[in-house]
Amino acid sequence: MRVIAGNARGIHLSSVGGIKTRPIPDRVKGSLFNMLSGVIQDSCFLDLYAGTGAIGIEALSRGARACIFVENDRQAIETVRKNLAVTKLQQNAHVLPCDVFEIVPYLEKNPLEIDIVFAGPPYPLVEKDLYRNNLLIMFSTLCSKHLIKPEGIMILQQRTTTVTAIPPEACSIELFDTRTYGDTQLLFFKVRT
Repeated sequence: MRVIAGNARGIHLSSVGGIKTRPIPDRVKGSLFNMLSGVIQDSCFLDLYAGTGAIGIEALSRGARACIFVENDRQAIETVRKNLAVTKLQQNAHVLPCDVFEIVPYLEKNPLEIDIVFAGPPYPLVEKDLYRNNLLIMFSTLCSKHLIKPEGIMILQQRTTTVTAIPPEACSIELFDTRTYGDTQLLFFKVRT
């Protein structure tokens, strides 16, 4: 696992031991950031379920102004910090050791207008309808509370076999793109206008 492009290009990142995290394949990461190339520069990026920090670090390497890494596993948090140190990107990073559902109250107390949200939850969690719905409702809450910019983008990573419908409670978001790479699917949401 390595940083694909930008200031930290080619630097290898540490992984988390065991099967606690699921690193995103380089091909998917490359495609994702090619799609975000017009908006990543000077953006404020939110990396939910940060794992190793690979997505947020890629964003910082490519010119994001700031990144908040949200992770609640102690070993993963230490890996994120180690990877930030080796890439020398820790100055613009904030590692938040908490559950992703605590991000709304955190942002209400520490206002930052988020441009891009990436959520790569463990597949067994996102495959549960209730959990996935709660995640989409959280995306919607970020929008309705103006914690994400009006032109902001929210991305959900899941298996291609997972069927996602936006619950009625998530009325502030709409799905505008879906990309499939093998067994990985990325869903792109925006603020409903």
